[in-house]
Amino acid sequence: MLVPFLFCIVNSYFIRIFYLMIYFISYLLVPATAQTRKPMEDITLAMDSAYSFLKEMNSINKKIPPVYEKQVLYALSYFPELAQTKIRLKIKKSRGGIISTRPTVGSLLRRSSKRSYIVAINDSIEGRKLPSFSNAGVNGQVGILGHEFSHIIYFQNKTGFGLMGILIGHVSRKYMDHFENKTDSVDIERGLGYQLIDWNLYLEKGFRALLPPGAPNPFEKTGTRERYMSIDHIRGVMAKSALYQ
Repeated sequence: MLVPFLFCIVNSYFIRIFYLMIYFISYLLVPATAQTRKPMEDITLAMDSAYSFLKEMNSINKKIPPVYEKQVLYALSYFPELAQTKIRLKIKKSRGGIISTRPTVGSLLRRSSKRSYIVAINDSIEGRKLPSFSNAGVNGQVGILGHEFSHIIYFQNKTGFGLMGILIGHVSRKYMDHFENKTDSVDIERGLGYQLIDWNLYLEKGFRALLPPGAPNPFEKTGTRERYMSIDHIRGVMAKSALYQ
């Protein structure tokens, strides 16, 4: 009995080393100017194997709920320019929304290098009808976290008055459709297209369960505008991107 047991331990050890090597290669060999990493269809094993390295590299100036630490650190690894940015992730017990990102009020008028941001995860289970962040698979969780960090990249390139312009723009449906759609495209081009698809599949299943039988699928694109990319749109962008070839 001892030999099979030792074999399982050794085999598990080498699997973890294998995924850690893959992570190091993708992290270190990609030019810093490209700021992209090789996409992976499922990052679950790589996320666990690279945890110690990710914690050392990406936890500076970050406040992260322990329950989502691995997912957050892995998503941050696709955004190296946020390594020093102050970001606080907090869990809110709310029945509405799922996840959102904003600059802190006190840092709105500060230069971008001095700003701090809050990523709020609305994750109450009691009385909640909407899909929750906690019930999604880790692959999808990393995908939507990448979307939120893409927001921060956009905010970092704006002045304080520019951020106020974004706030005002929230009253325009056309503006918000373009804003969120563009954010999805950034997430995809950073290498998290597969993860964004998993998140959308999770949302579609969750929201369709709330609809009456025979109701139209709200995730099917109608017309020329969409706020968040449909799964077919994401796959179309990936098919045209050299990163995914």
